[in-house]
Amino acid sequence: MGRCSFAALGTMYSAVCVWMLVLGTSQLIAAQQPVPYPKNEESSCNVTGQWRSDLGSVLWLSAAGPEVRGVYHTAVETVPGASGQNRQAKIIGLVGEGRQPAIAFSVLWMKGSCSAWVGQCFVLPGGGQVLKTLWMLRSVAETSLDNWASTRLGEDQFIFVGDVENANGH
Repeated sequence: MGRCSFAALGTMYSAVCVWMLVLGTSQLIAAQQPVPYPKNEESSCNVTGQWRSDLGSVLWLSAAGPEVRGVYHTAVETVPGASGQNRQAKIIGLVGEGRQPAIAFSVLWMKGSCSAWVGQCFVLPGGGQVLKTLWMLRSVAETSLDNWASTRLGEDQFIFVGDVENANGH
């Protein structure tokens, strides 16, 4: 998983990190193949259901039109307890239209940090589905001097696990 932290030294560092996100997207598209999902080749990628990341985090998503809601259960934390007692947070986001739509969603963690993912849902040969995303985690800084270490960037790949009756994580 790639990461990029930047200091509050100006717009140049922000622009470099954004450019790294753009370049990283092309690498995400060519990455690992997920377990096939039983759909025909002409099917559309449906984000509603359960998804599992490479690191074991689980998404329960439900899309209604362009709106996405659900629950994110994280398998990782930067600081123990940062995500809350159950390591879960509510998801709110948006999904585009089309066979392989773009998606963006975010969560607000119990201790105040915020994570956001942006990416695309892909239907793969054989019918598998994968969400290829780039993420940004913003931790709460105690002072402006600590700002430089409060933003992290990386990538996640989520494999479609299956339909769920209730995509709210229960």
